[in-house]
Amino acid sequence: MSKTTNALLALGVVAGLGAAALPLSSYAVDPVTKDVGVTLKIEDTLEIEADKDNADNKVDLTGDGHSGAVNVTVKTNNQTGYNLNLKGSAGTNATSLTSENGDQIAAAAGTFDTPAALSTTTSEWGYSVANTNANLQTGLTQFTGSVYAGVSAAGQEIVNINKPTGDAGDKTTVTFAASIADGQPAGTYDGQVTFTATNNVISAGA
Repeated sequence: MSKTTNALLALGVVAGLGAAALPLSSYAVDPVTKDVGVTLKIEDTLEIEADKDNADNKVDLTGDGHSGAVNVTVKTNNQTGYNLNLKGSAGTNATSLTSENGDQIAAAAGTFDTPAALSTTTSEWGYSVANTNANLQTGLTQFTGSVYAGVSAAGQEIVNINKPTGDAGDKTTVTFAASIADGQPAGTYDGQVTFTATNNVISAGA
């Protein structure tokens, strides 16, 4: 009985030594990989502000020169920037300044593409645009000098910026002016314009 036991013990030792002598590479397992995606979604934002914070939110043309300006600031993180539209939106006549007595001062004859000096023989009012952003797609050089365009009820794109503005935003200065002809009836003439900022559409290949 003791010989059998010794034989079994001997086999056990030999088997253990044999396993220890095998090279480590025999037990190596190929590496495994797992890809993990990382995503961050930033929503499009768009803000518009005007610096006329007086009680009635109006540009007053009453003083000498009959002119006044408003700074319109747009902020967007849109990849291709934004465009800014201006239209006449007064209730009585969308494009005119109208007095409490119903008298009117019509929009200037000049257009955005071809602005002109205000008339010296008839009363009219108009706007000019200035923006110095290097990413400006519309040159605005047509407003050099004292030339103005009349507002339209359909609206006019006045600025187009082709990149995000950053947190500081992009400022456009719109100056309104009026010429008053001899014999224009007295009164308080009111009008209204609407500025609309829209994010530019990103092309499918962008």
